[in-house]
Amino acid sequence: MHSLTPKKSELTITLNTEDLTPEQIRILRAMSALMTNVLSSDEEGEYFEASAQLMKKAADLIRKSHFAKDNKQMPYGEQAVEYAVDFLNEALNGSEFIDN
Repeated sequence: MHSLTPKKSELTITLNTEDLTPEQIRILRAMSALMTNVLSSDEEGEYFEASAQLMKKAADLIRKSHFAKDNKQMPYGEQAVEYAVDFLNEALNGSEFIDN
């Protein structure tokens, strides 16, 4: 499934994309680039913009999951994003970040 191989200045993450759509793969690639940008940014505007774009891509990926698409009778994608946002707000307001 997932393998992490640290190198001198490189991290290689291998994902099994067999069950992913081309669109899901594109979003994952974009998220990877945005994560690197967020983590290495030294400019305030770039840091905030990349952070916002990363969160937007994460929400987009959740909405485009197989579960959400296969169960269209309920807006699971939207509900999952709302749940995640509520969870983050509670964690931020309570200064509780859980490092899993």
